[in-house]
Amino acid sequence: MSDQGSMMSADETDMAPADPAADGVRRDWTPGVLATLAMAWLAAVLWSAHKALAASTGVLALNEAALALPTVVSAGLVTGVAVGFAAAHLLGRRIPRIAAGLGGGLLTGLVVAALILVGYGTTSALVALAAGVGAASLLGGAISTVRPPALAGAAVAGALAWFVLSLLANGFASRLLTVFGADGSTASQANAAHRLTLTLSVAGGLVAGLVAYRYLRPRAEGQRWPTYLAGGAGPGLLLLLADLVALVVGARLRSLAAASSEADRAVLSWFNTVGLNTAMVVLFVGATTAMIAFGRTLRPETEAESPETESPETESPETGRDQTS
Repeated sequence: MSDQGSMMSADETDMAPADPAADGVRRDWTPGVLATLAMAWLAAVLWSAHKALAASTGVLALNEAALALPTVVSAGLVTGVAVGFAAAHLLGRRIPRIAAGLGGGLLTGLVVAALILVGYGTTSALVALAAGVGAASLLGGAISTVRPPALAGAAVAGALAWFVLSLLANGFASRLLTVFGADGSTASQANAAHRLTLTLSVAGGLVAGLVAYRYLRPRAEGQRWPTYLAGGAGPGLLLLLADLVALVVGARLRSLAAASSEADRAVLSWFNTVGLNTAMVVLFVGATTAMIAFGRTLRPETEAESPETESPETESPETGRDQTS
């Protein structure tokens, strides 16, 4: 009877629905917070690009659109990951995780593409831009389904930290260029911009790697070093994928913008090169930073204690007296 009772209670426990209050994953609001922050950043990027385009006409508008393309694509990609991650987190027990992630990325892409077409126009170059950003968001939704799930959250958290750092740097760009040696000459400004970009890339990799590690640490218990390596590299990987997507989908837009003058072509080429180099620096520095942070938490394994041997001074089991006596 007792065996049957224990078996019935175990079966009932397995069949009972999980208690949301006792489930640590369901009580984790971080995916929703990350999705909200990513959508806010995407909205700010779209508003800024729309403001720049509204103030320009003709070739200048094409140049502004071409320069804003990598930022818009990266914001769309990261938002696709964040929304897909949140959808998979909330709906993963009702529908397949990959379906929830792809659905979240697809919904984000459709909304962003519609906003671009309504706000910027429906020329062939802008349609290609909208399609590219939508595809980037869908790609983000697919990335959000990686295993372990915390990797997607770590990549989004690190990428958002990088966005904040880049925003602050842009706000103080003129002062920072002066600090790095810019004066009235074109050569000094170019050298200062190069040094500033490299410094920000390294600093961004450090910040992104640390944020990704801090996100992973309480959510990746028992995971080994490859998980932290991938988590630290995640923000840079998202930036690199966004730049590659922007190069592919923005080829027509860049060709139209660069057709006006050699100077415009040189500026666009420089921005593309800087974007790719920055993404790779953030990727490698972030991965290294997360690995070092994880390594500092490791402790050397204690040597296994050898079994205690009886001392000649121990008591005899028969007499209970000291054997030496």
